[in-house]
Amino acid sequence: MNMLCDIFLWVFDATIGASLVAFMVIAIKKFFHHRISARLHHALWLIVLIRLLFPFLPDSPVSIFNIWQLGVDSIKNAVPPHSPVANDASQKEIEQNSKQTNSPQNDKTKQPENQKLLDPSISHPIKIDPDPIEDTHTLGVKIAAIVWLIGCISLLGFMCAYLLRTRSRMSSLKVVTDPQVISILDDCRKRFGITKPIPIFSGSDRKSPHISGLIHPWIYCPEEICKESNTSALTHVFSHELAHYKRKDIAWNLLGLLALAIHWMNPFIWMCVKQMKSDRELACDAYVLNVLGEDESVPYGMTIIQFLQRFSTKRQPLHLLPFTEANNKNQLIRRIQMIKSFKAGSYKLSVAAVLCVALMSSVTLTNAAVKVESTVKPVASDQANTEQEARLLFDSDERTYDRLSKGMQTTGFAFKVPDVLAMDYEFRGMYIDQRKLRTNKETHVQIEFRGPSSNDVSFSASSGLHGLEAAYKIIVDEQIKGDEEQKIQEQNLNVQGLDVMKVTFLSPKNHINYVYYLWQDNGIQYNIGSFASDPQEDIVKMISNVKYPDQTMKERYVGYSSYVMGLHDTEDVQHGSKAIGFTPKFPLELPGQFKATAADISSKVNFSMPANEEDYKTLFLGINYDVAEKNKRLKWEDRISFDQIKDTKIYEDMKKNGNVAFHYAMDEAYKVKVNMLKIAGNEVFKTEKYKRFGESSKAEDPTLISYFWRENDVCFKVTFTDEVSNEEEIVSYLMSQKAVDFQNLK
Repeated sequence: MNMLCDIFLWVFDATIGASLVAFMVIAIKKFFHHRISARLHHALWLIVLIRLLFPFLPDSPVSIFNIWQLGVDSIKNAVPPHSPVANDASQKEIEQNSKQTNSPQNDKTKQPENQKLLDPSISHPIKIDPDPIEDTHTLGVKIAAIVWLIGCISLLGFMCAYLLRTRSRMSSLKVVTDPQVISILDDCRKRFGITKPIPIFSGSDRKSPHISGLIHPWIYCPEEICKESNTSALTHVFSHELAHYKRKDIAWNLLGLLALAIHWMNPFIWMCVKQMKSDRELACDAYVLNVLGEDESVPYGMTIIQFLQRFSTKRQPLHLLPFTEANNKNQLIRRIQMIKSFKAGSYKLSVAAVLCVALMSSVTLTNAAVKVESTVKPVASDQANTEQEARLLFDSDERTYDRLSKGMQTTGFAFKVPDVLAMDYEFRGMYIDQRKLRTNKETHVQIEFRGPSSNDVSFSASSGLHGLEAAYKIIVDEQIKGDEEQKIQEQNLNVQGLDVMKVTFLSPKNHINYVYYLWQDNGIQYNIGSFASDPQEDIVKMISNVKYPDQTMKERYVGYSSYVMGLHDTEDVQHGSKAIGFTPKFPLELPGQFKATAADISSKVNFSMPANEEDYKTLFLGINYDVAEKNKRLKWEDRISFDQIKDTKIYEDMKKNGNVAFHYAMDEAYKVKVNMLKIAGNEVFKTEKYKRFGESSKAEDPTLISYFWRENDVCFKVTFTDEVSNEEEIVSYLMSQKAVDFQNLK
């Protein structure tokens, strides 16, 4: 059911988008009515048809839907952010939390000892709704999806039945064997360059000639026409039907019927498909005259008028591509007018027409450029130093932050967080994983806390999943990866009215490996993971203290951790400079068409070997670069990394010992010999070739070379793979760079 709702919502989105494109097509056709050919009139409708049928279209900054997205974003900015599935009670809870934060007793309030926070029930595991669709789609959407599906299946069934009935009619029809008729058809096939034999069938149940058969085409021609029409009239009839075949109109007609079946709830699409069919007949007439010659325009028009006299005014049964329609006089008038004004060569598309269609396609057959919010306002602690809004530098679905406030701006949904600072737990950073799909969007947030005994607790919130079962499956798949012999125990808990599922992973010898606590609240799936050494009472207290963070809570949740802190926009770079203690160099391009692909703040352990335990906390800034062409990227990493750290001892030790110590494993160092050289008049140390993990490296791991130099109290390092040829040129360029100007960084 949830998948049906997702498909229906895509159809709804597609029909709105196609309607906007159709309005644009109608406006162009109206304004340039007499200035564009019949063929181009029809070609513009094919853009609408593609928009209706293709579920995935590329994103583009030139898409006309960027204007639509701009309006949507304006509405979003005017409305406070909230969870897509959160109700009004959630918003009230956020406001209530904000009011309670300033209360002096807020942090000191404790649950009465006689109040039961935990009510274990181990007799049976918690029941999980296998598809809790009520959390993702409203009742109205579900009803509309069912109605749409019934209508879609009915129309598709009717169309298939009609096509099968048309196919079965062939057994009751007679194959035309009249040599004169066959000769006229063969002559027409030669004019249109058709080598495939196409049979003619005749009968008396249909009055209009038409062509049928997508793979094995055949022409139907009523008996009276075959017997009574002269050579000229038959030439016009067969030419018209062969033109449909040559133009692939049978396939386009079927696609139009499919679009109607899918988008049947939109009456505007019915009108568009009908108009597309009318324009297709005009384009076909133009093609016929282009082959037969301008001199045939008057006789061809007279043939159409003569055929009209043969038809009754009653509505004809459904047909594919008839020679003419008796019940549509306006269409007949348009065809006669086009035939009358036809000029030789007008059927061919000019360069201007091709460019027009290409331009139209580029702005209508693309979606609005998907981008992560790039104008987020800086947090309060950085507002004094940043007057402009942050500008996006590196887009990524995976992000790490050392502060809750910035992380919550990125997720796009509201979620609760444990208020655990009063429990002597410290915030250690957060990781965000956004998986963008056309019909759904999954976002996973993970926050690390460290307890008083240096025990780490992981808290996660997920949006876009199909209920608690999906969250449970993710945890099980990740936990048993590489260790399928683990046992799983489940226990049902109740924590202040919340149904919490405790999942314990046991080793084959029944030793506890890891424990998860899962629950769902307002459509968001939560879990807390911890080791067996963490007392259950602490975890239960965390769950009971989960709430929507207010501004004060966001400002308190800041801390540098073992996480790599990603730098995605200019505000991140400015914030990161405070973490490393100096204003860094931040070039976005290097000589040789190298462009920056990512940047982060990390522990010194990834720069060189820390001198002691306290030195592990020293942070450095790193920027990765690669060539602009993505198909030339290395499999595992970028070609160049540029690192900067406030530490003079690294450089002095290299000068003294003739080597640099890299972190290998635990407290072990991996030493690489360095040689001094001069680049741009500056002293530089260059390593010998080495691999990232020393003797433990694999054969396929890239070979590296690093350059070190010192400027005042900052040590710089540039690391190249062995595929980079202009190493010294890049080192010289980086030496000449000045500290970043945050206002002009883009």
